[in-house]
Amino acid sequence: MHPSGRWLVLAVLAAGCESLSLDAFLYDPLPAPEGGYTLSNAVIPHYDDLTIRTPDDIKLHAVFIPSPGPRADITLLYFHGQSSNIGTTWDRAEFLYPLGYNLVIIDPRGYGKSPGTPSEAGLRIDERAVLAFIAGRSDVDARRLVYYGRSLGGALAIDLASTHAPAVLVTESTFTSVGALVRDGTYADLPGSFVAKSTWDSVGKMRAITAPYLVLHGTADTYVRVSYATDLIAAHTGRHQLVLVPGAGHGNLPQIMGPIAYRKALAAFIEAAIPPP
Repeated sequence: MHPSGRWLVLAVLAAGCESLSLDAFLYDPLPAPEGGYTLSNAVIPHYDDLTIRTPDDIKLHAVFIPSPGPRADITLLYFHGQSSNIGTTWDRAEFLYPLGYNLVIIDPRGYGKSPGTPSEAGLRIDERAVLAFIAGRSDVDARRLVYYGRSLGGALAIDLASTHAPAVLVTESTFTSVGALVRDGTYADLPGSFVAKSTWDSVGKMRAITAPYLVLHGTADTYVRVSYATDLIAAHTGRHQLVLVPGAGHGNLPQIMGPIAYRKALAAFIEAAIPPP
């Protein structure tokens, strides 16, 4: 979670609005720096910039990072969280790169260099546009896709998996629904008077998902409580695994887990479901 999110809540409360909206806080899109990104090549030597046009004529920005190893048959679509963009997510790409998969990092509308304003309906359009674009590439096997979503990105990954099955679904530090966030007072101690147009009913969509499902969550996450991870697992009827990381908060799970252990857990689950061709 970006610190600006908490300041947004305080600003709205100070304004004394009768109907407090959670949507702006939920998305809190982070634009790219003026002049664009400066992405390190210390770990990732090469990537391709992608422009993906949506059916409602938004030009999304994404990056495609080709596989450095023998598992170029697997492509991982990574959906980042609120208050983030490709630049702030680059360290996560560096953690994932040694797995040897193709990586696609997406800035949905309003984030990074992608124009527009995020909404539930708009982000759902973005998910499907990205999937269609990536699945149509000659260097991607559409039968071997992994959807990975962190925090808010987990809601996008789950939504997409409920209608377009991946080979594997992975979520990290994500919630069950917006209603649960408001009801439970998570996400910076939200007051009960908050309302939201967005629902992101991830737990309700679980019954439509049969893909193998890996859930990662830190036990010290004070923004999205760990009970949401167990609720999501309980609602999934297919093969699944829950990995709870002692001491990890909302944004530091790979660091607390350790990069080697983090990649080992991912590779063991993903490659059991997607054996080499």
